[in-house]
Amino acid sequence: MQKYFFLLLFLCSLNIIVKGQNPTVIYLVRHAEKVTTDPINKDPQLTEKGQKRALDLAKKLKKQKLSAIYSTDFQRTKSTAQPIADKIKQSVKIYDPKLLETFIETILQENKGKKMLIVGHSNTVLETIEAMGGKRPIEKISDNEYDFFFTVKISSNGLVEVTTEHYGEVSVKSESTENMKTN
Repeated sequence: MQKYFFLLLFLCSLNIIVKGQNPTVIYLVRHAEKVTTDPINKDPQLTEKGQKRALDLAKKLKKQKLSAIYSTDFQRTKSTAQPIADKIKQSVKIYDPKLLETFIETILQENKGKKMLIVGHSNTVLETIEAMGGKRPIEKISDNEYDFFFTVKISSNGLVEVTTEHYGEVSVKSESTENMKTN
C-alpha cells in the first residue's frame, strides 16, 4: 500500500512540475500607420492615427508581464512599441529582420517561459511567425493593414500555436481578413 502511495505522490508532483512550465508567448504586430506623403522617405514617422494605434497596443498589453520589447530600427516601429515600453518602464531592443533566424534563436533562449512583443513590418511579421515554427495564419499583410495582432505560444515541448486578432480601429476590411486561418 505504501508503495502505491509514493507512486501516486510522485505522479502528482510530476504533473505539477509539467503544468508549472509556462509557454513562451510572443505578441507580434506590424508598425502602426505611417506617413506616406513622401515616397522617397524610407523612415517616416507615425501618423496621428498611427500614434493612437500605438496607444491602443499599450492598452491591450498593459496587464501582460512582458520580459522584452523588440523593434526594427525604424521610427515607425520604435514609435509603435514606445507607449507600452514607457508604461512598463522598459527599453525597446532593436533587432535586424535580415538576421531573423539568429534573432529568434536568441530571444527564445533569453525569454523562455516569458512573454514578449515584437514590432515589425508587413513583410517581416509573418516570416517571423514561420521562423518560430508556426504556420502563417494569413497569406500576406497588405500595405493598408495595420490592425493585426498575432500571438505565438510555444509550449515547453515545442508545440507552436498561432492565433490572430485585431486591435485598435479596423484599418481596412481586406481579402486577408476575410480569409484568416484559425490555428
